[in-house]
Amino acid sequence: MKIRGFRIEPGEIEAALLAQPGIEHAVVIARDDALGKRLVAYLVGRSEAVSNAGELRRKLQRTLPDYMVPAAFVSLDRLPLTPNGKLDRSALPPPEWNAGAHYLAPRNPIETILAGLFAELLG
Repeated sequence: MKIRGFRIEPGEIEAALLAQPGIEHAVVIARDDALGKRLVAYLVGRSEAVSNAGELRRKLQRTLPDYMVPAAFVSLDRLPLTPNGKLDRSALPPPEWNAGAHYLAPRNPIETILAGLFAELLG
């Protein structure tokens, strides 16, 4: 697949994720949203291994280029399967893009204006 002009092989990312301790299954897909295509990793494994997205991101950045590090990590109890036993990609839940993000409100009138401009520009 291609994202932002880069050729990406999801299998490489999945292999890097499976090399992490505690991760049993990993699937990486590209999801479309208002900002374009972004990589999402769906993980099954021990809860402590898959719940710390920041730590996973740092580990992946050591071995993968930045454009191959998923934008979101979704922890699942199990991967959804079709009746034939194949991965049901349409049943994968959408990620919570802002999960864990820290919001800092504008502190003065200039920051308020800038925040409004960015919100208008980025939608």
